[in-house]
Amino acid sequence: MSPHIPETIDAQLLGLYLSDHLTGATAGLSRLERMAKDFTDTPVHSEIAGLAAEVGRERDLLRQLIHDLGIRQRPHRQAAAWLAEHAGRLKLNGRLLSRSPMTLVLESELLRAAFLGKIGGWQTLEELAPQLGLEQSTFTRLITEGRAQIEVMDRVHDHARTNAFRKNRDITT
Repeated sequence: MSPHIPETIDAQLLGLYLSDHLTGATAGLSRLERMAKDFTDTPVHSEIAGLAAEVGRERDLLRQLIHDLGIRQRPHRQAAAWLAEHAGRLKLNGRLLSRSPMTLVLESELLRAAFLGKIGGWQTLEELAPQLGLEQSTFTRLITEGRAQIEVMDRVHDHARTNAFRKNRDITT
């Protein structure tokens, strides 16, 4: 069965919805890649890098899904996400030339929320999959993986908050 949007589904709304999730995946991937680069000196680096690879594959899947369903691409949304993500890096954190110990705490909190939103997107696609001619099991698997990603980000957050607010902290421990 090839993917298609039946007349019973509002193709425009579905297109916007999938585009918004692609935008989120683009911004999330950018943030995770930067975090993996910035936190190489921490014990959670490999977990962050692993999440970046997973989110990259998910973003590719979303792009392919949008293409396969014949949904109009909205590259301006991904560009806006890129700009917003990079502008978010300019937040005042009390440090001008070095990263704040609080950065990993805030970013892990933000990403946990983003992963939860992503799971909602997979749940929607899981429900719509039969009507769209898609494999429902693909989205069931992605939901399970999304929950595991939240668990990883929970571990990153545990590490970050344990170390961030101490005086005489060492972020590598």
